[in-house]
Amino acid sequence: MPHDALFADAARPKRVTILGLLMLDYTLGHELVLWQRRNPLITHEYAGFEELPLAEKAEALANAVLICCQKTPRWLRLWENQAARLSLTEEVRKFRHYRRAGSNDLPCVAMPKTSGVPFHYFGAPELARLINYVAQSHAQLIARHFDGSPFNFPFGLARMLYTTSMECAGNVWVKNAQDEENELRLAALEATETEPGLAVGDAAVRKLAEKWNREHPATPVPMPD
Repeated sequence: MPHDALFADAARPKRVTILGLLMLDYTLGHELVLWQRRNPLITHEYAGFEELPLAEKAEALANAVLICCQKTPRWLRLWENQAARLSLTEEVRKFRHYRRAGSNDLPCVAMPKTSGVPFHYFGAPELARLINYVAQSHAQLIARHFDGSPFNFPFGLARMLYTTSMECAGNVWVKNAQDEENELRLAALEATETEPGLAVGDAAVRKLAEKWNREHPATPVPMPD
């Protein structure tokens, strides 16, 4: 998906209904609270969550939905009874998609070594970086559109703005159309030049890339590190 479309979706996410309740845009605050409460939808991988008892999965989903919904039901017992009639599998799928769609980031590519030192990815918690970034860099946006709190800032939008600022500062490379074309050419090269059953290591890939670049100077492929 083009980056412009990813960014637009992060700025204006689609409205989603889960367990009969309309969801708010997925925000930094939602992610933080779900981690604080150790909700299994966040803390467990897919397979681990599926192994939980049915009642625990239903409780995890209901709790997550109440955190992220636009308006808490006035009659919780009535809502719980109505929600119980829905397909748990389908509603869990919808919540996972809602969180994933609201947490998208811009794809990056590996950076070359600088001054002999390889790029070191950050070790600080991502949520801490994003909250700090939007609070410092987008205070007016927060005041006008997100009730004055960085915790209401859309998660995916925060990620993309932060990644964009990192690229502008030269700290990451966001994947562009040329990168994608190079990946496709390299994959096609490996598929056509490699004999069946032959293990392709770094040296073999480099040799194939060198051969391709000699024969196709107008469309070179990136050389493996």
